[in-house]
Amino acid sequence: MKRLRVYLVCQALGWYAHAAANIIFTAVEEPITWKQIAIYCWGALAGILTTHGLRAYIRRHGWLRLSPLRALPRVAAASLVSGGAITALVSLVFIWSITVFLWEVIYFGVHYFERLQRSEIEKLRLEVAAKDAELRVLLSQVNPHFIFNCLNSLRALITEDPARAQGMVTELSNILRYTLQSGRTDTVPLASELEAVSAYLKLEGIRLEERLQVSLEADPQTLETRIPPMLLQTLVENGIKHGVARLPRGGEIQVAARVESEAVKIRVRNSGQLVEGGNSTHVGLNNARERLRLLYGNAASLVLRNAGSDAVVAEISIPLGHA
Repeated sequence: MKRLRVYLVCQALGWYAHAAANIIFTAVEEPITWKQIAIYCWGALAGILTTHGLRAYIRRHGWLRLSPLRALPRVAAASLVSGGAITALVSLVFIWSITVFLWEVIYFGVHYFERLQRSEIEKLRLEVAAKDAELRVLLSQVNPHFIFNCLNSLRALITEDPARAQGMVTELSNILRYTLQSGRTDTVPLASELEAVSAYLKLEGIRLEERLQVSLEADPQTLETRIPPMLLQTLVENGIKHGVARLPRGGEIQVAARVESEAVKIRVRNSGQLVEGGNSTHVGLNNARERLRLLYGNAASLVLRNAGSDAVVAEISIPLGHA
């Protein structure tokens, strides 16, 4: 409503300022009559009505989404047509066409500027969301509880299985390195994310032992798909924390990536069930959805649902044209 009010005020002020300027210039050169003043004022009203109709036409046909190069021929043609319409009511074609052209330049200029601002804001929001996710995951991975579990497992393995203990240190190092490096970019290839997820699951496998079963499958066509860093890691971590780790018998984590129906589908399936009103705040999931939206708009999605009575599925969908 505020934007419409500003637009209407600018319309009235702009066109009647144009009429006032014409009246002043005419009065400087020769005595002006009331008839001439009335014609200029009527011309301003005709300009308001004509350009208001032109505005509706522009918005209906999506001209504001065009690049300046594609919009310019349409703007020029619309200026001639609109100028002719005003001329039919008032004066000369050329003069009014130029006036309408200037009106269009101002109108398009305002909208291009707003679109540029929105684009910059979305870019900044994406950067903030990415940094927030990086910090959240980093803190969750290096918090004392996580380190305590790793050190306990290492202590046991050093004497029982030194080679496996060495491998555990390597996997932990890989996770921390990836977490730090991923903060430098908005997206990473799915292949890189899968490597980090694999390292994480190996560490959890040492802690949970036979209680954790793992399955990782990825269609080669999906490996170069760009996704927000730590996105898949967040879903797998949630599956362990809120699903498998809470079950006395343990469970399974399945990660699969395939091309289906012109989209890349990435699914994380874990044993367990979604519980209404549980302890989870869903901060990680909300953050993941927001990062997908900022990158791909409504073309991508993240859905979390129960699958039967003993499993939960999180599914990311990214159309091939955006992947």
